[in-house]
Amino acid sequence: MATKYYAMIDGEQKGPFSLEELPANGVRPSTYIWCKGMPEWQRAEENADVCRLFRNHLYDIMHPAPAENIEVGVDDRWKVTKDEPHQGPYPSRFDRYLQETGNEPLPTLEEIEQRKDTSAPPVSMIGYAWIVTFLCFPPTGIVALVYAYKSKKAWKAGKNTESHEYSRKAKMWTGITFFLGLFLYGAFLGLAM
Repeated sequence: MATKYYAMIDGEQKGPFSLEELPANGVRPSTYIWCKGMPEWQRAEENADVCRLFRNHLYDIMHPAPAENIEVGVDDRWKVTKDEPHQGPYPSRFDRYLQETGNEPLPTLEEIEQRKDTSAPPVSMIGYAWIVTFLCFPPTGIVALVYAYKSKKAWKAGKNTESHEYSRKAKMWTGITFFLGLFLYGAFLGLAM
């Protein structure tokens, strides 16, 4: 006969439960339990059988069994069409793209750049460029400043695409300047100690 457990849940004695029924009935590792043969109530985590059950239960949650009857082949994962986007066992990351464009090939980087929305002004990097120029590393900070001002000038001239490209370069050089400054300050502090 299987061992029956009683548990103290919310201040009330509940049970009897079989070992497998404990997690489903609100028993946690800190819950006090008792079964025939135990001298007194003890926490579930102190009982070897219950502790093993919780470990197995946790393992099952963390490592779910793979779905049955799914054969994953290299070709199946890449068979994606507009009408049937889920040929493989997992949803394709390109489902939305295929629904919008049909079965066209993926765009090149140049095509992506051409599709970018340039109707709104780019983020002004002038303030950031000044800060990193003064606080981090002036030589590359000046490059960031030049691109930031070129971006502003191109936007005023109505050259939206050029303005966005200069802004992108200003962001890149601002980041380079910031990290070079951090590296140099760290090296300086390392040498000073």
